[in-house]
Amino acid sequence: MIITDIKTYKHFSVWRNLIFVIIETDEGISGVGEATIRNKEMAVTEAIEHHLKPMLLGTSPFNIEQFFQKAFLKDAWRNGAVFNTAISGIEMAMWDIMGKKAGLPVYNFLGGKLQDKIFLYANTWFMKAKTIDEFALAAKDTVALGFKALKWDPLKVAKSEDSERVTVQKGLDCLKAVREAVGPSIELGIELHGSLTFDGSLQYAKGAEPYHPMFLEEPMHPDDRQGYLKLSKLSLLPIAAGERYFTRFAHRQIYEDGYLSIIQPDLTHCGGIFETKKMAAMAETYFLKFAPHNSGGPVGTIASAMVDATCPNFFIQEFSIENLDLKDRFFEESFKVEDGYLILSDLPGLGMVPNMDVIKEETYRHFQTF
Repeated sequence: MIITDIKTYKHFSVWRNLIFVIIETDEGISGVGEATIRNKEMAVTEAIEHHLKPMLLGTSPFNIEQFFQKAFLKDAWRNGAVFNTAISGIEMAMWDIMGKKAGLPVYNFLGGKLQDKIFLYANTWFMKAKTIDEFALAAKDTVALGFKALKWDPLKVAKSEDSERVTVQKGLDCLKAVREAVGPSIELGIELHGSLTFDGSLQYAKGAEPYHPMFLEEPMHPDDRQGYLKLSKLSLLPIAAGERYFTRFAHRQIYEDGYLSIIQPDLTHCGGIFETKKMAAMAETYFLKFAPHNSGGPVGTIASAMVDATCPNFFIQEFSIENLDLKDRFFEESFKVEDGYLILSDLPGLGMVPNMDVIKEETYRHFQTF
């Protein structure tokens, strides 16, 4: 079996464009991947079309390790978010083809599943919320869908002209309101998008402790290693990070630094399924919990779940709730979500059957979110 073509398709969805990757082979078996990245869609699709596709045409879709070695390790510039996202989207599709050829789900090639369902936390449930009351109401509505865990950035209620002290206090007020709205049994993840200084992060962490969030994600810029080290010693909250570190080589440093409790590689950006599995295994040796970041669409979600199912240190999986609609809009067969869990199937490959008539009708929209 050899690769005969690689195509990309862009679709706008709520707050960013999805990028689906389709690999075709001479045996008529095709694979689907996802290379969704906010603000840099055209760069990713150009990287696939003009740099990676010529490298892969006429080669075996089973040569996943060889592909990663050539595209990442042997590239003198070592890549970044754009090129690694392009690699990841293609790599997912290669695994999909392998599973379809063998008639087996991808998780069987990664050691076999340890569980039949993947615990999810809901994200993007608050897209229309602006006030604290609106966040609290949206949180209740999301829990009513069956989700037992939520994540959001409570600092979104602040205004751009607010001081850091005021921003932090408003963010704590938002956390308090959401906790009171959903009750003590719902897990809450706090995402701060690296927006605070060390002082602001410590203020927020101390103020958040009474509400028992399951983690505090990226309170400071990811390069502020000393800030994270100090915060981990002064706060009781588990600290989570890792989405903006690509491949196991960048993750090694943050594991060795010792300030994290939870690591969050993003499979769609860090190199794909196999690289994420390696990162999770590395994290296991440091007794770190594995909770993949995932701001992508349905293919990135199911690819993450394939890895989750095989990892002893798996903790929880991020899930954007618009995927409840997207998985059915773009795919004739897809995963199921029940009571806050993604249910794994025994369908071959990633278990996703694209509706190509819909996928080919691109709805790309140019816009910036920064």
